[in-house]
Amino acid sequence: MSRTEIDHCPFPEDLLYDVEENLWVRPEGREIVLGITCILAALAGTTSRIRTKPIGTHVGRGQSVATIESPTGFGAVRAPVAGRITAANDALSTKPVLANRDPYGQGWFARLLPNAGENVASLARARDARASFEDAIRRLRVRCFAVFPDYEVSGIGGECPETLVAMGELMASISDDEAVHLVTDNLTAPTDVPAWVALRGYRILDERREGDLLHFVLGK
Repeated sequence: MSRTEIDHCPFPEDLLYDVEENLWVRPEGREIVLGITCILAALAGTTSRIRTKPIGTHVGRGQSVATIESPTGFGAVRAPVAGRITAANDALSTKPVLANRDPYGQGWFARLLPNAGENVASLARARDARASFEDAIRRLRVRCFAVFPDYEVSGIGGECPETLVAMGELMASISDDEAVHLVTDNLTAPTDVPAWVALRGYRILDERREGDLLHFVLGK
């Protein structure tokens, strides 16, 4: 599947986007499937609860289809067109973090049957919305990784051994499908972190340098 990638944030080309609401839409016959983009998934942080309106509910354009609760706050997922909810992703009620980890796949939110006369012609393909996505990512300081990190450890201004002790305690407590984002400015981190990861049998899922900062996403 082809995609547009902007500052490590992916946008599949087979979807349509409501850029203002950070939503994606996939037409399927007369219905549409909708979910949130990687931008909203990153901004929300680890989602703690998702509530979708009941199947059969009629919603107007711009009205709430679902709500998201996370450490950063409470928000609404709004319908890009008026229509009736025909299906909801039950998996999100028991595992809401799917919306963060796989926003374009297992993290879909709902299926709608648009009202007569409603269409998604006003929505954009990723390549056409590139400038808008670039602006949002820069303005909102969005950072996307290959794997969504459930936790964050800051080693900025600290000694690498001390930071790795804190990392070790956290890594020992997480589940196999969780990941930790480590950000550090320590000069020895480029060698110390990979060596520590290899010694303990963990994995580096993503890494990059941004100016003086090094970012690692680690998993079991």
